[in-house]
Amino acid sequence: MSALYTKELKRNRRNFLIWTAIVIGFTVMVLSIYPFMEGMEEDLSNMMQNIPNELRKAMGMDDQTWGSILGFYSTYFGIYIVLLAGIYTMSTGATILSKEEKERTAEFLMTRPISRKSIFQSKMTALLTLTFGIIVLQTIVAAISFSIASEDELAWTTFSTMHIHGAVLIFFFTCIGVLLSMFLNPKTNFMGIVFGVIFGSYFLDAMSKATESTEWLGYFSAFHYVDFNLGNPDYSISIWGIVGLLVIGLLSVYYAFLRYNRRDIDD
Repeated sequence: MSALYTKELKRNRRNFLIWTAIVIGFTVMVLSIYPFMEGMEEDLSNMMQNIPNELRKAMGMDDQTWGSILGFYSTYFGIYIVLLAGIYTMSTGATILSKEEKERTAEFLMTRPISRKSIFQSKMTALLTLTFGIIVLQTIVAAISFSIASEDELAWTTFSTMHIHGAVLIFFFTCIGVLLSMFLNPKTNFMGIVFGVIFGSYFLDAMSKATESTEWLGYFSAFHYVDFNLGNPDYSISIWGIVGLLVIGLLSVYYAFLRYNRRDIDD
């Protein structure tokens, strides 16, 4: 298990570094912009009044967005940073099992003295390492950037809550990626499907927030079950949403294992 785990990390090292650099770079860019916008809250709030209320709700923008650096950051975190990290981890989850068949190394791997269960466990452990690796690194860089970009004391409870929501959402999409790989041809280009699932989920949530008549759409989106809106006075950890997403994610991985264990491996 250890050798295969190490091999998977090396295999995915390049993509991990590239996507981590993108996510961290975007984080630093967002937080470096805020100091230039400080003191312009009133002007920006007035400008926002010209944006249709439905569009503001869909994008999660309100007066709190410009009132503090954390509010400003939360808008970009809930949209861009989670989406970027989710695309990387979900696409990795979708390919980590099927890669052996696509690269025609499955037969060689199956002839080694290692069970399918051990193969699955090693690959899932590597996937978990990569997933939480990008989450942890982004969180650390964000915390450091906050201290540089603003002299105000960071509301650590709110910051932690927002990042826990993001981590759970990214983990959920990762698990869905693993499950999808068990139903599609190993030679399929998964990126189109990954983009469709993640952006589709985001836009369903955005549409559900726009008007009361479309609220029901939110129930079909993973974004609906965690909250990134710091303007909510009762902002706190969405316990039931987190539990639901974790349970569905873990069940998805378990079902993927059952299919992988009895799947005919093509070489």
